[in-house]
Amino acid sequence: NASAQHVLVEAEQFTELGGWDLDQQSMDVMGSPYLLAHGLGVPVRDASTSVAFAQPGLYHVWVRTRDWVAPWGVKGAPGKFQVHVNGKPLEVVFGTTGADWHWQYGGSIEVGDVATIALRDLTGFEGRCDAILFSRQADFVPPNVDPEMTQFRRQQLGLLGDAEEIGEFDLVVTGGGVAGTAAAVSAARQGLRVALIQDRPVLGGNSSSEVRVWPEGHTRQKPFP
Repeated sequence: NASAQHVLVEAEQFTELGGWDLDQQSMDVMGSPYLLAHGLGVPVRDASTSVAFAQPGLYHVWVRTRDWVAPWGVKGAPGKFQVHVNGKPLEVVFGTTGADWHWQYGGSIEVGDVATIALRDLTGFEGRCDAILFSRQADFVPPNVDPEMTQFRRQQLGLLGDAEEIGEFDLVVTGGGVAGTAAAVSAARQGLRVALIQDRPVLGGNSSSEVRVWPEGHTRQKPFP
C-alpha cells in the first residue's frame, strides 16, 4: 500500500533536536515548520530520531531543503548539512541547491525495521531541513506544490478525512498568544462559550517556553529604551 511505499519524516517530529531550532516563521508560506541550524558560524549539535519501516529494504531518500542565499546569487551555500542513517552519512550534502524549497535527491540506502536518522550541521550558518522522505519507488518524485504536496503529507501522516464539527460558540479566538489567551479566559469568565484555536503544543505565543521572547519589558534596555 501507499504507506508501505513511502516513509515521511517531518523535521519537527525529531525526538532530539540537539542544537537545531524549530522555526515556524514560514508556515503560512510553505505549509510546515522546519529545523534550522542557527549556530552563528559554529556547527550545532545533531538532531536525531528513530524511524520504523514497515518493509525493510532499499529506499530512495529525498530531503526538502533549500540554498537560502541562492535568491541573491551568492555562492558557497552556507547552510550545508548531512543526513546520517545509522551513523553513516548519505553521499549528498544538502542545502546546496535551489533558491526555493524543493526535494533534493540524496541517493538510495538499505534499511532494516528501524533506522536512526540524524541531521549533521556542517557550517552553523542556517542550514534548513523541512522533511525527509524514504521511498521504495525509484521513479517517484515527491510533490512540491500545493494542493498535491499538502495532500501527500496528510496521507503519509494519516491525517485523512474532514474536520470534525464540535459545536457552536459565542466567541472564537484564533491564536493562543498572550493576547488571545487573555481574551479567551476573560470572555469565558463573563459567561460566553469560547473556543480558543491554537496550532502549537503550548500557549503563550512569542512569550511561551517554545519561542522565549520575554513579555516583562526586559528588552527595553539601553541604548534602545
